[in-house]
Amino acid sequence: MAGNSRERGQSVASRLLRGLDAFSAARPELSLAEISRTTGLPPATLYRLLRELTDHGAVQRTSIGRYAVGLRLWEIGRLAPTVSRLDEVAIPYLEDLYEATHGALHLAVPLGAEALFVAAINGHQPVQPVLPAGARVPLESPGIGRVLLAHAPPEVLAQVLGGNGGSTYRIRQDLVEIRRRGVAVTGDGKQPFSAAAPVVGSHRTVVAAVSVAVRAPSDRPLLIRLVLRAAAGISRELGTSTHVTVPAPRRPMGAGRDAVSGSIFH
Repeated sequence: MAGNSRERGQSVASRLLRGLDAFSAARPELSLAEISRTTGLPPATLYRLLRELTDHGAVQRTSIGRYAVGLRLWEIGRLAPTVSRLDEVAIPYLEDLYEATHGALHLAVPLGAEALFVAAINGHQPVQPVLPAGARVPLESPGIGRVLLAHAPPEVLAQVLGGNGGSTYRIRQDLVEIRRRGVAVTGDGKQPFSAAAPVVGSHRTVVAAVSVAVRAPSDRPLLIRLVLRAAAGISRELGTSTHVTVPAPRRPMGAGRDAVSGSIFH
């Protein structure tokens, strides 16, 4: 490492973070060689770093000698105010929304130019793709990502839209419509239908978004009202109220026990 000018200019912390950045929802387990290729760090340097991270529980070794994120990082990550508070507030609303729709649910927060999923519930009838908590999608992605993009700071908008070439105009028009309606809608008769709405924090900034997706809803306006009501309820619990006025749903979409009882509707 002494002869590597790239390494000499980096702190221990930056090398540790580069090593951890190699992991993702799509690649939760990696070999030493894969981490080295992804990060550009020499295997010898990585081995020492990963050994220290393993000793602290931030990284763990699998039964076949690969590396995965350890539980200690999960514990620390759950302490982030946005995530811990959202979990506490949002889960009852997501559970009620599931009972009313039996759809696939996601809760995501903005993370730079991406949406980070912090909660996910599989639908009664699988809707593909169902992304797990910890997965990320670009903010320009239709649905939940675009809801967050519609309310992103100007610098994030410039970063995201600057790299989309000819599609920028179409995305900007979509963002205007999302701000006007307070919801992003995707899908048609041939694709799963989804609706996503913003969650507003105590400083009246959008801190998250919630979405529901179903294969073929019999009542799309009802699905939209339900996700808007869930987002408004979470926002209210976080200390604010959204600008969206949501009519009371006429009836639950799902079968089984009364799906219109619970905190979504109070």
